[in-house]
Amino acid sequence: MSVVDQLSALDISTNGQVDETLQRIVEEEAKVNEKLEALLAKQCQIEAKMSGIGRSLTLLHTVDSDSSKLNAQIVNTAQLAESVSAKVRRLDLARCRASECQQRVHDLIDLHLCSQGVVKAIGEEDYEKSATHIARFLAMDQQLLQRTADDVQGSITSVSDAVKTLEDATEKTRVLIAKRFDEAVKSDDLASVERFFKIFPLIGCHRIGIEKFSTYICQKLSSKAQKELRNAQDIAKAESRLQLAYADRLTAILENFARVVEVNQPIIEAFYGQASASLIDMVAILQHECDAEVKNLLMEFNKNRQIQYRSKQVNESTQRSAASGGSAGSNSIQALGHYRKPSGGSVDKLNPKEIDAIIAEITVMHARVELYFRFMRRRLQVHIETCVAEKEQMEIIERYEKIMKNSDLRRQMQEILSTYLLLERYFMEESVLKAIGLDAYEPGQQCSSMVDDVFFILRKSIRRALTTQSINGTCAVINNVAACLDGDFVAALKAPLKNGYPSGYIDLAQAYNAIQTTLQQGKLHSSDADRVRSNFLVQLNNADISTEYIETLWQTMEQEIGGTFPQTSPVERQLLDSCLTELKAVRDTLKATVDFGMQQLRSSVIKPRLNPWINQFLNYSHNLNEEELAAYEAGETFVQFFIVQLDGLLNSFKSSLSPRNYDALVSILATEVTIQLERAIKKISFNRLGGLVLDQEVRALGSYLTGATSWSVRDKMTRISQIATLLNLDKISELSEYWSPENNKEMSTWHLTPNEVRTFLTLRLVDQFIHFPYLNF
Repeated sequence: MSVVDQLSALDISTNGQVDETLQRIVEEEAKVNEKLEALLAKQCQIEAKMSGIGRSLTLLHTVDSDSSKLNAQIVNTAQLAESVSAKVRRLDLARCRASECQQRVHDLIDLHLCSQGVVKAIGEEDYEKSATHIARFLAMDQQLLQRTADDVQGSITSVSDAVKTLEDATEKTRVLIAKRFDEAVKSDDLASVERFFKIFPLIGCHRIGIEKFSTYICQKLSSKAQKELRNAQDIAKAESRLQLAYADRLTAILENFARVVEVNQPIIEAFYGQASASLIDMVAILQHECDAEVKNLLMEFNKNRQIQYRSKQVNESTQRSAASGGSAGSNSIQALGHYRKPSGGSVDKLNPKEIDAIIAEITVMHARVELYFRFMRRRLQVHIETCVAEKEQMEIIERYEKIMKNSDLRRQMQEILSTYLLLERYFMEESVLKAIGLDAYEPGQQCSSMVDDVFFILRKSIRRALTTQSINGTCAVINNVAACLDGDFVAALKAPLKNGYPSGYIDLAQAYNAIQTTLQQGKLHSSDADRVRSNFLVQLNNADISTEYIETLWQTMEQEIGGTFPQTSPVERQLLDSCLTELKAVRDTLKATVDFGMQQLRSSVIKPRLNPWINQFLNYSHNLNEEELAAYEAGETFVQFFIVQLDGLLNSFKSSLSPRNYDALVSILATEVTIQLERAIKKISFNRLGGLVLDQEVRALGSYLTGATSWSVRDKMTRISQIATLLNLDKISELSEYWSPENNKEMSTWHLTPNEVRTFLTLRLVDQFIHFPYLNF
């Protein structure tokens, strides 16, 4: 709407409305003037752009002219290309027809030559030549031959006769080749068998050839395997490998089948290459025979090695151990080789040494089968990459995996693996119990024989599990190792630790254990006490060194597992890591056992002995003048007496404890010293010189404890050092230099609360600290 229209629409009947309308006109005029000024300010820029547009118009005319010329040339070129391509298509069509015609001529010529040659070759029993003619005939397109005969008038009869002749010859040749192959098999003529095996694909009998040849190979391998199985013990005895006799026979069986595939794979690729499933068909037939041969071998193995009887013994022993509630102590009789019958008497247990060789043989057998599976897969992978179309490769691989998964060999290996796990667990547990039962300690040694023996057994079991090449088997053995350590081994370590350390200074719990021992065994003699002390310290060291051994064990296992199974799936890797985590959990249990033992030492050795020594501190006055201070320093001070006592206590344990246990003992001693010394300090009062003496004593004590261990005990002495600093102040005003609640950064290093600071400063009331105006906090 224009301004005039807006004004005409307004009501100006009164003076006020006229003034309002005038005001609006003035505002509108001001806006218009602003817009005009803005446009005039851009006049130079607009003129420059218009000038540029004018100059560009001339160039655009030139571009338009050139574009028109280019368009005309493109149109002409397209028309020419269309014309040329039409001629090329006609030439290509003519070439294709000429090629087809030429092929027809060649097929007709070859048809007549083959029909004539095949009859002659059959008559001369030249089967290779007749098969070559038949192969050429089968490669021809039968419908194309019929159309060619129809197109060539007068030749249809001759073509039909040639085709009929070749078809009859094909059937006849197939019958003859199959017959001659069977005759060669009966006469065991390997050269003739291979000769006719190569002819089968030429006459279009790929599947028949593979089946007949594979069946022949299976017969040969079966007779050879039966002969070797009958002489297995004699062969192993001659080779000094009686303990691995059946593992060697299994290896020989698998090598024979693998060698057949390896030797005949080039032949199949050369003569059966067009049939992509030929090799997998052979593998399927051979695998069926392999299953049967391995089954026969395992039957002999189970019979001669008495696997079922030994498994029954293991199960019975395990059930009886579980029923007895079995800790290492309660099963000591079983660990020595027999267990009690409910009706009385005893029954011999299965000796772990008797099954050690059997377990080793089973691991070798399982490893050989896994190696056989990997070899067959690798050979098949090479075959499909060279002879099979890409779209069919996955189908062939899936078929192979299905054959191996459903094979009886795989099932038998699962059964033998379960037998291995049963025997391995029994061997490990019984050997560990025996190592615990035969634990021996030599004077001068910090640990007993049990630790080395147990971890040697466990490491042997895990490494033997790795040789099976089975991830599931390895994980099961690692779990059994963790369970064995967490059960029998830890129980054997904790048993003497729970009884406590008979030091002569015992608390209520220690007294109760001592009374029970006295009632059951009679008076506790000094030699018995010494033996109990030594056993306590030895088992404490055993627990400590076991934490190191188990860390080394799982680190070594991680490396060996990575080398044994370099290509593992994420799920398998997670499974292995989970099993190794179980070993780490056992390490934490062993550390808790060490901590428990150290607390036993704290309650039975450290606390009872520190009490009378710390009480001597109360006998020394800390309200000293100059003369008393000189006399105190000239004589035997408290800290000298105390350090001598501590040194004697620590020296009695230094040679008996492992380095880490000794450092832990010093750390516990430092903690207990600070606690009891702080209590004693609260019971006496100080003056300035007494505070100085206390500060010197605390510093000397801290220096001694720091030098007694490789661990840092400075943080444990911090609190008592701060108490000595407070009592050593010359003036109360000096407190702000050490302790300032307003400064949080400095206060973070102080372990004393404001109330505790007030409490300790009240110990200085005997002198100028009697009034402390600076302690208003």
